[in-house]
Formats: sequence, structure tokens, C-alpha cells
Amino acid sequence: MKKYIFPLLAFALLSTQSWGQMKPTEAQTELNAYMDDGLVTFKSQDGQYSFRVGGRLAVDGAYYIDDYTDRSSGADLSSARIRIFSKLGSKLDVKFDIDFASGVSIKDAYLRWHTDRAGFLRVGHFAEPFSAENIASTFDYNFINKSATNEAFAPGRALGVSYRHYSNYLWGEGGIFSQKIGKSHSNGDMGWGVTARLLARYTGEDWAVHAGGAFSYRIPDANGFANGNDDYNRSVTLASSLESAIDKTNMLYSKVNNVKQTFKYNIEGLATWRNLYLTGEYTHGKYVRERDWDYNFQTSLGTLMGTFTPTPEIYKSFFGPDTNAEFSGYQVQAGWLIRGGDYRYNKVDALMNRPGRNSLELIARYNHTDLNYIEPGSIFMNGKFYSNEMMASWGMANTSVVGGVANTFTVGVNYYFTHNIAMKVNYSYAHLDQQYSDAFRYDKNLHTLQMRLQLEF
Repeated sequence: MKKYIFPLLAFALLSTQSWGQMKPTEAQTELNAYMDDGLVTFKSQDGQYSFRVGGRLAVDGAYYIDDYTDRSSGADLSSARIRIFSKLGSKLDVKFDIDFASGVSIKDAYLRWHTDRAGFLRVGHFAEPFSAENIASTFDYNFINKSATNEAFAPGRALGVSYRHYSNYLWGEGGIFSQKIGKSHSNGDMGWGVTARLLARYTGEDWAVHAGGAFSYRIPDANGFANGNDDYNRSVTLASSLESAIDKTNMLYSKVNNVKQTFKYNIEGLATWRNLYLTGEYTHGKYVRERDWDYNFQTSLGTLMGTFTPTPEIYKSFFGPDTNAEFSGYQVQAGWLIRGGDYRYNKVDALMNRPGRNSLELIARYNHTDLNYIEPGSIFMNGKFYSNEMMASWGMANTSVVGGVANTFTVGVNYYFTHNIAMKVNYSYAHLDQQYSDAFRYDKNLHTLQMRLQLEF
């Protein structure tokens, strides 16, 4: 991964302009306001160095009405974070965010270098710039949970380096990433990826609009060594608990094996006008697969299968070529600030700002997530997919992957007592199609009522 990071660092250095004595950038101004508002703060006399300690707490409760599979209603402390911010001179700042709610989990941990008037270089552990939903903070996001599509496809946080540009009409961020901090890893090479998000935008006095998309390419982590190498044993899991804060049963679940590389893209749009907003995203994932044909053929020699497929070419033709598994999903959401002023667009993150004191908000979201990939011409028999009846008689299933389809509609009401204290109530109805699953075949209509009380200081 180093051979990709160093050229990116060099590019950022070459793009640096001499602006150290000029006024702070928008990103720095945003951070300075946050630093000044802290309960535990320190600032040097010249203002060049400052330090702030803060935290976040979130308590969630959920009640489930189920069809067949019993989900566990209850309450939990979903977030208990200690957050440290530090300003180091005129161009550098640091963020360290650790969550103690369930064990110890590092969230954000990065160094940020403001290279020019509308950009910064960031190194550390942070959200990959894949979509608005992926990079939005859970406290700033309007709903209690992000959509099932985001849960299944979005890369989340990872260790890496990226550069962000945020001018008036253009927003872009791209970087190179490894894996998440704390993620267990087997022997073999760690995976790596390249992710970028690019938007065109325009803002007025009481409105804003942006449109664009994101792309992510990744080679998954190896799962140890098999047959002397780590090239063919990589797998990717796509799963979702259907926007559930308490019960984490994955009602949607797909595991794709023999993955060589993945390609994902996202298309997004956002519009705000005074106290109304509308956003939408579409995500598509392509998982390129390749089996270890040489090893599989060698192990077939001397067997009945080897008699029918005496050469590698005949063997591969008999089983059929490798196919790419593809999945997709989309979500549309809207909101209305009944009380509390208008929505404000954040130019640094290309997101909406959190509503302020005494704000009352109504929100709605529709989400469709499809984690089924069925090879064309397949027949379904005895719980598996086969390319033809002869393969079925031999018990040789093809590489179809069925994780289920869900359509979810969520409505919610949020009240912000202050900018830092809020209560959220969400109701969601999910229609689940798991006709090929033994575990969730009888689950059709799922109802969820959830509430969150969140505090930031």
C-alpha cells in the first residue's frame, strides 16, 4: 500500500499554496467554533495551539413486532465516546475518537493538514468518502439508523490517506485505504482499496443543491493460505439487520466467495429549500470471482469426475465460467423542519448541518436493498441453485448467491432541545423477501419502533 500512499502525499505537497498568514479556512473555522464551545479546553495565548476534550452518549430502545423470527426488544447504550481535538499551529489539527459502549472501539483517529484555502490532506482512520450516508456522523444523521443499503455496501471507516477539495461549486475527496483498525486478520495479504467521491453543487441564500457520485475499488483481505497461496480464498459479506439499533440479527445476508476484486459505485443527489430537504442515493456492487481451476482440476484426477473431464479445458467448460456477482440498492428520504428555522448546507463535508435549539423535525425514508444474485438459467431445487438438471442430479450447485430482498419505509420525528441534546423516534415497516432462505423464509412483514436520546458535550 505504501507505493500508492507516497505519490498521493507528493501530489498534495506540490499543490500546497503559501497561505499560512491568511485567515482560517472554512474547515478550520468550523473546528475553532467547536473547540471554543467545549467544557474542557485549553488555548495558547497566540491561539495557535488548542486542546479540547468532549464526549458523546446515546441510549437506544426498540420494540419489535415480528412475523416468525423473534427479535429481541430492549434498550442499550449504543454510544459512549471520549473525543479529543487538538489544533497544532496554523495548518495542522488532530482528532481522536474512541467508543466504550461495547468494548473499546477506535472511531476517528487522524491528522489533518490544511494544504490550501479549500482543501486538506488527512492521514489516519476515518470514513471512506463513498457517499453522503457513509460519511455522515450518526449524531448528525437524521434517522436513528442508516439504510439497509448503506449497511450492506458502504465501506465505513478504514486506515488510509485522502485529499479533500471543497470550493463553492465543486467538492471532491479521494484516497487509498487499508482495513479497519481492530479488525481481525488471517494470514495472507491484507486488502486495500481506492475510494473517491465527486460532487457539483450550487448554494443560495436559503437553498442548496448538489449531485454527483462515488466509486470504490477494493481487493479483499485474504483468509489465510489455501493450496499454497492466498489468491482464491477471499470472501466478502454483505449483511443488514434492517435498520435495527438493538437486535442485530442479519435478516439480509450474502457471502460471496472466491472474490478477486470488488467495484462499487454510488450516485447521489441532495436539495434543500428553507425548511425542506430531499436526498437520494443509488448503490451498485460488482464482485469479480475466480476459482482455483488448476487445483480443482488436479484434485478431480483419478475420480469419476476426472473420467468425464480429462483435461483442464473440458473441466472448466463442464462447470461453466466464473461469473461476477452483482447487487444493488437505493434510498430516498425527505424532511421538514416544522420548528427551528431552515436547513443549512455544510460546504466542508457536503452534508446538511444538524438542526439547532428547539427544532422539531419530521422525516421519511424509503429503501430498497437487493442482495440476490441468481445466475441466468438457474433452476432451484432442494434449497440450492443448479445450472441444469444434470448438475442437479450430481448435486453440484452453481455460484448463485441469495441474501434476500427488503423494502423498508421509515418515518420519524426528532426534537433538538439544544444543538447537542436531541430525542429521536423512528417507526419502520420492512417487507422481506427471503423465499430461498431456510432461516427467514416465513418472515414477511417486520415492524420496528425505536427511540434514541443523544447527548454531545
